[in-house]
This record gives sequence, C-alpha cells and structure tokens, in this order.
Amino acid sequence: MLKHLIQHGNSKALVIDKAILQAAGLDENALFQVVVDPNVGITIQSVKPTDEEAFNKSFKKVLKKHGKLFKRLADR
Repeated sequence: MLKHLIQHGNSKALVIDKAILQAAGLDENALFQVVVDPNVGITIQSVKPTDEEAFNKSFKKVLKKHGKLFKRLADR
C-alpha cells in the first residue's frame, strides 16, 4: 500500500486507515515505534505499552527486599 504524507499543523502525518488498524488488532490509542535506518529506511512497528502499575509494584518489592544493597552500591 502506498501512502502520502499530509500536512498536520507544522508537521507531516501518515494517515493509517481504520481498516488497517482493525486488521492488525489495533485502535486509535496504539503505540508505535519509529526506527530510522539509513540502509533500510523507516520502519514503523506497533508496540504494547508497559504496564506501569505492575512495574512500580515490582520495583517497590525489589527495593524493600534489596534496598540496603542498592544504597551501598550507590555510595561506592
């Protein structure tokens, strides 16, 4: 499928058709990673957002268990 960039404010935008998003199992809140490689061009890939709440819960658990160790390492 060929697409053209369109003007969007002071930027350019690539419009992704709703049918394409649905076929990929994505919605308008999808998160995309854009990678620019001089040899390949631009690659756009959908990514799943991290579960920040689960990360913070796990981080607090690790700090509670190993906080003194991290403190000693930071003081070196």
